[in-house]
Amino acid sequence: LFAASGEEQTSKGIKKKITGFLVDFNTKGCERVKGYNCVSNNGYHNSIINFDNCRVPASNVLGEEHNGFDAANEWLGATRLQVAAVCVGRARRALKLAVEWAATREQFGQQIGKFQGVSFKLADMQIQLDAAELLTLRAAFNDAAGNFSDTEVAMAKVFSSEMCQFVTDEAIQIFGGMGLMDELPLERMWRDTRVDRIWDGTSEIQRHIISRALLRPHGG
Repeated sequence: LFAASGEEQTSKGIKKKITGFLVDFNTKGCERVKGYNCVSNNGYHNSIINFDNCRVPASNVLGEEHNGFDAANEWLGATRLQVAAVCVGRARRALKLAVEWAATREQFGQQIGKFQGVSFKLADMQIQLDAAELLTLRAAFNDAAGNFSDTEVAMAKVFSSEMCQFVTDEAIQIFGGMGLMDELPLERMWRDTRVDRIWDGTSEIQRHIISRALLRPHGG
């Protein structure tokens, strides 16, 4: 649990101090109830956590007091990179399915992949996929070398998640009505990737991180 633990005055006004806590679900005042059903990632179950005068000992502080924001960012950096990698893999499968379908499905006496309306979709999907993979590999390589960059990770996360939404949607379009049938994996891939633009920091948050890094040298 990350919670406000104080305030401090900064040049930009009052800023909340954040501290991380480890809270056992059996702690008095902590209640976990069933969450909402999500259309994405059916194997992922969420819960609603309620706190009512819940107290934990000082030994349950995660890291240093008032340093929870940095700890959370360190954790989020890793999960954002994982999201980017998952999106690249999912999009690669969607593109493979779309290519196979375009190469075998025939309309008007020829493969639908020979129609420019379909072939250009495949080309755009490949371009977006390769760009996302390179952004993700760069962020992962620098992280492994000890040069973690939250800006590079943000770029990988926002681009890969939006790319995957584009690729899975275009794959469904190439399949036509069949693409929305649950006998094929595309509709699930399309649903599952929607949450990747939200959790571990929305696309808007990632763009904020990127723009802040650009403006920082100029006092922004």
